[in-house]
Parts: sequence; C-alpha cells; structure tokens
Amino acid sequence: MNETNTSLTERSFIDDGFLLMNLQNRAFEWVSPEVQPIVLGLLVLVATGRFLILLWPKWQVLKSARPENRSDNSLKRLVHTVQIAFLQLKFFKEVKTGWMHVFIFWGFLIFLLRAAQFFAIGFLPSIHTDFGGFETLYELFKDLFVVLVTLAASYALYRRLIIRPERLTLSPEGVVILVLILTIMLSDALFDVAWLARNPEAGAGGNFIGPLLAPILAVLGSGAAVHLHNLAYWTHVVCILYFLTLLPESKHFHIVTSIPNVYFSNVSGCGNLIRCIDFEDKTRESFGVSKIEEFSWKQLLDLHTCTECGRCDVVCPALASGKPLSPKKLTVDLRDHLNRFGGQPGVPETPALLGGVIQDEALWSCTTCGACEEECPVMIEYVNKVVDLRRGLVLMNNRYPAEFAGAFKSLETQSNPWGFGSNTRADWAKELGVKTWDKNNPTEYLYFVGCNGSFDDRGKKIAMAVVQSLRSAGVDFSILGNDEGCTGDPARRAGNEYLFDMLASRNAKMFKEKSVMKIITHCPHCFNSLKNEYADFGVELDVIHHSELLERLAKEETGGKKISGKTVYHDSCYLGRHNKIYDAPREVATRNIESGIISEVETSRERGVCCGAGGARFLLEEKTGTRMSHHRIDQLMESDPDTIAVSCPYCVLMLEDALKAKNLHDKVKVKDISEL
Repeated sequence: MNETNTSLTERSFIDDGFLLMNLQNRAFEWVSPEVQPIVLGLLVLVATGRFLILLWPKWQVLKSARPENRSDNSLKRLVHTVQIAFLQLKFFKEVKTGWMHVFIFWGFLIFLLRAAQFFAIGFLPSIHTDFGGFETLYELFKDLFVVLVTLAASYALYRRLIIRPERLTLSPEGVVILVLILTIMLSDALFDVAWLARNPEAGAGGNFIGPLLAPILAVLGSGAAVHLHNLAYWTHVVCILYFLTLLPESKHFHIVTSIPNVYFSNVSGCGNLIRCIDFEDKTRESFGVSKIEEFSWKQLLDLHTCTECGRCDVVCPALASGKPLSPKKLTVDLRDHLNRFGGQPGVPETPALLGGVIQDEALWSCTTCGACEEECPVMIEYVNKVVDLRRGLVLMNNRYPAEFAGAFKSLETQSNPWGFGSNTRADWAKELGVKTWDKNNPTEYLYFVGCNGSFDDRGKKIAMAVVQSLRSAGVDFSILGNDEGCTGDPARRAGNEYLFDMLASRNAKMFKEKSVMKIITHCPHCFNSLKNEYADFGVELDVIHHSELLERLAKEETGGKKISGKTVYHDSCYLGRHNKIYDAPREVATRNIESGIISEVETSRERGVCCGAGGARFLLEEKTGTRMSHHRIDQLMESDPDTIAVSCPYCVLMLEDALKAKNLHDKVKVKDISEL
C-alpha cells in the first residue's frame, strides 16, 4: 500500500513515550500535515475563547465584591492547600467514595502533563525531547492512573445511574462529565496501543497497557491501526476542549476554583470566623447581607466552588431533624442567584434574596455547629454566610423570631438573655466564699462564669462544681461578680451584630480597666467569643477552657469517689469543631470514672452532632420536625451508657430535656466533666 504523507497525529512517542519524531508516510490520513495545526489552533481558539468569555463576568463580580483579608499566614495556607487540595486528606474519611474522588483528582493532575504532550504533537511536530528515566516513570504512573481513573469514574457513573444516593445532585451534567472522563482515558490508552501496533520494534518504555493490547490490534492490519491512532488523538483533544467549555456554567467550575478556595480558607484554627461590622463607617449603607453582591469575594468564591456532593447535608443536624435547611441547597441557590442577577447593572433582583431565594426559617434552623464546614472537601464556609444573612434580616429588615425580641431587650438592659436582674448575677456564689476580682490584688485567673452558670438553676450546679474542681486543683482564681456581663455570643449568632458590638465593647473596656489577662471559662460559647472574637475589640486575652486547665494540673490520680458504670462523651461543637479541643475533656473524664475508659459513638470528635443549642437556638422553640437533642440522644444511647459526660452547660440542658422526653432520665445521667 502506498504511503505518501504523515498526519500530525501519527507523530507520536517512541521508547519512553516522550520522544516525538517524524513517522513514515501513511496513505491513511484524516487531515494533511500542513492543515492539522490550523485545525487544532481553531479548536483551541474557540474553546478557550468561550471559556474566557464566560469566565470574565465571574471574575469582574469577584473583583468588585466586598474586600476581605485572606492573605495572612501564607506558609500555613500553602501547607494547608497541599494537605487538603492536593493530598485530598478529607476524602480518606470515606472508603469507597473517598478513594473514588482521590483517584480521579490525582489522575487529573497527572494527565495535565499528558494533555500538554498531545497539544505539543499538534503544534510542534518537529519537537524532539528526551527526559531519560523520568519518562519511563511517568509512563508507568500514567498507565496506572488510566486504569484507576477508569475504575473510579465507572463506579461514579454506577452510583449516579443505579445507586442514586440521596445526597447527590443527580443531574445529566454529572453523567456527561463522567462519560467525558472515561472517553479521555480510553482515547489515551488506544493512542498508545495503536502506535505500538504499528511500531512493535519501538519499545513500550514504562507503558504497560500498549503491550497488552497492541498484538490484538496488529492482527487487523496497519490500516486499522492508523485510523485508530488518528481517532484516539482527535477524540482525546476534542474531549479536553469540550470539557473546558463546560466548566464556567457548571458545578464543575470547582475544578478552577477549588484550589484557590482552599488556599484562602480559614486557617486560624477557629472554625467560626465571623467578621465585625464597623458601625462608625458613615459610608456604609447596609449591614449584613440583603443582596447577593453584599457578600465578600471569598464568600462568592465559596459559591462557585460547591461540588454539590451533599456531604454537608449528611451531617447537618437541622436537616436530619426535619428542619428546612440544606447547606447544599443554600449554597446552590445562592450560586444560581449570583449567576443570574449578581453584578449585572440594571438587572433587578427578582426574586428578593431574603424571603425569596432563601427562606427565613432555613436561616433560623442553623445551629452554627460547623459540621458542614468540617465535612466539606473544598473548605466552603457556611456559618459566616448564615450569620451575615441573619444580620440582613435583623439589622436591615427588622425580621426575626418572636422569642428573640425579649432576649435582645434583656441582653441590652440586663446583660443576659432571660431578663434576670444584673444585680443578682453573683448570688449563686454567695455561700461559696469565692473571691471577687481586685485589680490591686489580682488572682492568677479570672473565672468567667457566663449567663447560664449565673442564672440557670442547673447551670449554677455546674458553676459550683467548677469552683470545687478549681479549688481542688489549687488554682488561684476569682470572679467579676455583678460586674460580669454576657459576652454577646447569642446576639451575634442571632444576627444582632449591633447588640454584640455593644456588649463586647463594654466587656473589653472593663477587662482593660481591671487588667484582666488570663480567663477560665466552662462555657464553650463564652470561651469561643473571648478567645477568638474579642481581639477585634482591642483586648488580648489568654482564655482557657476549664477542661484544659484541669487536664494540665491533674497529672496524677484524683481522689474521691469515682463514677461507676459506662460513660460516653458528647462533644460540644464550640469546644470541639470550632476550637479543636477533643482530648482534654476526655482525659479529665477518664480519670474520674471507675473503668478508666470513655465510650465513643461513631458520631464523635470532629464528626460529633450538635445538641441543638448553638446559634442562639437555645432561645427558640423547635416547631418544625423533631428536636435535634432527641436525634443526638438516640445516637449516644447506641453505646448503652449510664452517664453522658459533656463539657458545655447548654449541652447538659438540651440532653437532659431529651432524656426526660424519652423517659430515660432515671436510667441515664448527664454530667459536666467538673461534676465527675
């Protein structure tokens, strides 16, 4: 058969797969060598042009969005990006679906170089490279990931079409993307197979798929190999370019935004980074978020990064208990609204964001527990968006649950959410002989009791137990007495940032006047506010949770009677997920139970489930679905405990109420670790 010309796609890799050379002329060519670079160039121009045209308005919206500083701690951010984005550490929590995504992502990184090689074949037919042993190693990994990605994408396709998990968004788009991935893998393998079938003497280098299948293709003759070689090349290139055109208008845009989103995520160690509002800024026309463009650029980047995997929904306690809140739907609805109306001058916002796109009840259902953030593989932040939207409701629309009206007034006038007289805050401690803070003769620590420990009957017992524990450990401490005020945590989580600002400013001023620097608190909500949020008000405090202090001091066996029976530990969201304190309270509890062993349920530590009190929800009635505390008790009862140990006074209240509702209060006791 006459061989007259060489098609560009026939210039391929020999030996290790990277060496490009002029091949023998073939009669079977699809496009002449002179025209092929032009055809490829036009395809690239059309695909990248469409991609950039669709990307431009998104970029403009991000540039014009509210500024937010996410450029600090560059080294820490880089390490975090390597761990989360490149090593995909969050996915290793899951066996099947985790590895499935890991293989596809790692394959994506490996095939970026392979894609560059394919385009080099088209644009630079005379290129000749030799990278030695690296080429062989790369070919080996490349073929390995052809197999792994094919298996992973096939399983993903099976899940979407057959298993159909409820948490996934089962759109045709997802199927199209998976088919494209499989086609890219198949065309890559066939490209090498066809080359080796035509050139068996060239050697396979590190390639192992080609040598396995090339002999089968060789039986069909060189003509079939040439056609397959051309088909594989152009299929591979066209699929890559088509994939590129799909990205800007699909959920798979996260391929572009996920790595930047991880880099700019919260690396402070506090999982609930809520920004202050400058109420002195006279140029500011609104507070909170009532329109989509009022979010910061990072919050908008979050929206573009959602993969719609539904992992956030699986762990959301509000959704699990029948509340109208889906973290995934919240994000997708905001993203779709942004894509339709955000940043386009002259386009009215229809429907309204608050009460239209996002329903009020969905926002008030959130406990700000952070479970969604812990689970999200691309580090989307949900809590600050919920709080910003609540701020829009409270500060700009004067719209919030009726229960908050009295709580806001009480916080403003009495500095507690229940309306108890501020002059009775220290009554619980009168018979204990606890010292009151003296600026001229200060103790080492200030014990910040909090509203629950000062006013709630059950909370007072916990405060007394904390005092006894601290005394037993020899801690030098005192309290503020009636000078203490609410940290403002419930006001901030409820969206009343103005009230929080007032309370926090008042407390910060007092701390500075009284020279308070080291604080102990047993309430994780007070702990989180004082430790992570009060620096914005000009006061630097060394705040420690009582479990941390007791764990440090009680290095030897504690005296006294120990708790018998089986004890399970429940993690507080604001001590655990938001502040990464898991071991200290467990260590304290372990030393005070007879067995010396703390039971764990599957939903513990970073995957612990909220009791339902967070996000100021302890002030609200649960009128929709079941109670979140009942949901949590059901999980804890799987360990058949006699005692539930906790380290948060609000968790104590919620879990005790749930036990009473289920007639289990005589069988199981809830105790703060200080009460052990």
